[in-house]
Amino acid sequence: MLASGTTLAADRGATEGDFFMKERTLSLLEKSCLRWISRGRTVAEIASIEGKGIADIESCLQSALVALKAKSIKEALQKADLSESD
Repeated sequence: MLASGTTLAADRGATEGDFFMKERTLSLLEKSCLRWISRGRTVAEIASIEGKGIADIESCLQSALVALKAKSIKEALQKADLSESD
C-alpha cells in the first residue's frame, strides 16, 4: 500500500496482462482522415472538407498513428486496411 492509502495494481491481485495498454479504436474523424489520405487528398484539403483547421487534421493523423502503432501514414493505411488507392 502506498503512503496515500492507495494500492498498486499488483497489490490488488492484478495479473501481468492488466499492465498492457489496451488497443484503442480509431475515432470517426481519424478513420475519415485516413480514408481521405488514401484517396490522395492533402491535409489542407481534408481540413476544408471536414471543416477543421490544418493543425486539427495533423493532430488527428498523429493520433491515428499512435492508435495503430504505426510509424508512417503508409503503415497506418495498411493497418487500417486502407490502401493508398482505396
